[in-house]
Amino acid sequence: MSYKKLLVAILFAIVLLGGGMFLNNQKQQPPKEGDNTSDQPSETVSPTAEVENTKLEVRITSPTEETFQPRQARMWSADILNFKGMITRFASCEWRFYLNENNSEALYQEQVTRAVLSEGKENTCGFTSTFIEKRGKLRVEVTVIVKDLQENELERYTAERNYIVQ
Repeated sequence: MSYKKLLVAILFAIVLLGGGMFLNNQKQQPPKEGDNTSDQPSETVSPTAEVENTKLEVRITSPTEETFQPRQARMWSADILNFKGMITRFASCEWRFYLNENNSEALYQEQVTRAVLSEGKENTCGFTSTFIEKRGKLRVEVTVIVKDLQENELERYTAERNYIVQ
């Protein structure tokens, strides 16, 4: 019988400790927007203020050759350079491929990938595909949208590169 009482006491202590940690964590989180409980006016801070001084640069680094054949597997990659920040950010990479056939450029394909940005790391977004099946001049554009943990857009950067599919 004493074994059961000891087990119940231990479980009760664990529940109390867990609840205390949960409440402590709730107190440390900043109030959400619209939860102004004080009588003083709240100060709004733009989400871009944290990364305002960052001079990010986006470069399409792969494929490296300027010419390739249709249906050839290609690694499409863009480097995100000079990320500085105390916390991790997310990036949505929106790839657009414009093919110029018969002197008329048209959107050929779109692809969206994601990347995690961390200071001191290689920040890259990319994918591999064989979807270029036609010949012509290919213009590749990637727009990197930097987002916070709540998916709020902070900044946008665009890079472009030209290729020939023959």
